[in-house]
Parts: sequence; C-alpha cells; structure tokens
Amino acid sequence: MTHIEGRLFQRSFAYLEKWLTDLAPKAVAIPVAAAAVAKHVDPSSKTDKKQKKGAEPAAEPAAEGSSMSKVNFLIGKVLEVSKHPESDKLYVEKIDLGEAEPRTILSGLQEHITIDAFTGKLVVVVANLEPRKIGGIPSAGMVLCASTEGKGKIELLQVPEGTPVGERIVFPGHDQPAEPVLKKKLAKHYEVVAPELATDARGNAVWAGVPFVTSKGPITSTIPNGHVS
Repeated sequence: MTHIEGRLFQRSFAYLEKWLTDLAPKAVAIPVAAAAVAKHVDPSSKTDKKQKKGAEPAAEPAAEGSSMSKVNFLIGKVLEVSKHPESDKLYVEKIDLGEAEPRTILSGLQEHITIDAFTGKLVVVVANLEPRKIGGIPSAGMVLCASTEGKGKIELLQVPEGTPVGERIVFPGHDQPAEPVLKKKLAKHYEVVAPELATDARGNAVWAGVPFVTSKGPITSTIPNGHVS
C-alpha cells in the first residue's frame, strides 16, 4: 500500500466511524417535548446525512432503533412479596407482566416499603434487562421507584388504576419493537436512557422531560423533582 493509499484508507475509516454513529436528520415538525426526546438516539445508528458547516441541526424524530425504543417498560402487578432469606434489604417479588408465568424480581426496598403496601400494586418494570443473580436468586427485571436526592425517601411509581397488566409504555417516535433482552453490548441502551429518568416539578414520571403515559393516564409520584431508578 502506497503512502497516499494509506492516508486515503485512514480518512475513509474515520469517516466510516462517524457514519456509524450519526443520526440522519429529517426535517419533520414535532412538538418541543418530542424534539427533546428525539435527541436520544441509538449510538450504533448506521445512517448519516451531512449538515452544512455552522448550521443548527433541525428538530428531528428519533430514528428507528433509538436506545429508548430498545428498552421495554411494562406494567406489572405484584402478586407476592417475601423477604430475601439472607438479606435485610431485599424483597423477592412475583410479578405478573401478562406473560405465561410471573417474573421473579428482586428489589432493595425492605427499608422503604412494607410487604402489605407492595403486594397487589401495579408497578413499572424494566422488563428486558438481562437476568442476573442478586443474593443468589435470579432476578428478571427491575421495578422502578422515585426517590429524593440521596435516596432518603423511596416510593413506588403510581400507576393509574385499570391500566392493563403487560401494557408497554412508549414515547413519541420511540415505539419500535424493544429488544427481547439487553444482553452484553445491548445493555448500553439502558445506560443511555437511565440518566434521563426523573420526576418533574408536579411529580410526573418523565424521560427527557416527556411524561410516562399509560392508556389510563400518566404515571406519577408524590416526590417532585426526584430521581427514577
């Protein structure tokens, strides 16, 4: 390979890396809130359209395969709650997500929520995290809670009564099919989404400022301006 060919190869490789990570802009008018959500795109997107140097990027809808579209937020109903046999912090829950069998999910909520207050509740579950053992028991999901700064107070998100079990929560422009399981490198998609989960000044659960909404209404909390995890 000549010196010139080497330089061309390096430039081509650098351009290819950029092409693999950029989102192709699409001039589509969308609400301000949805425009904010649209900025969160799949880091591995393989589309690219050059913008003019110095030009401001136009508001654009999320591309297919955005990180949020790959995360599966489902409504579940807590059927059973018991204390972990070897932990004074963990609960072991059986949660109905509208599947053939209830999921076993572990949550570190003993210090914050009683068994009676937990049992029978509708909850929001991140349902496609890779199952992992916690305290020796496999956990197949995560129950989302709101918390204050420093987690001095933690509570379950409040799901509207009558919301169907198994209903998926989606956001404008991010309603593509979720990944079955966020294994290995796919776990990065939840890592992109998680920092933007919060409650707003009115206590609405939001992602990037856009509310979590079910077919029966918004998901809320008594903790305003809190964290969601």
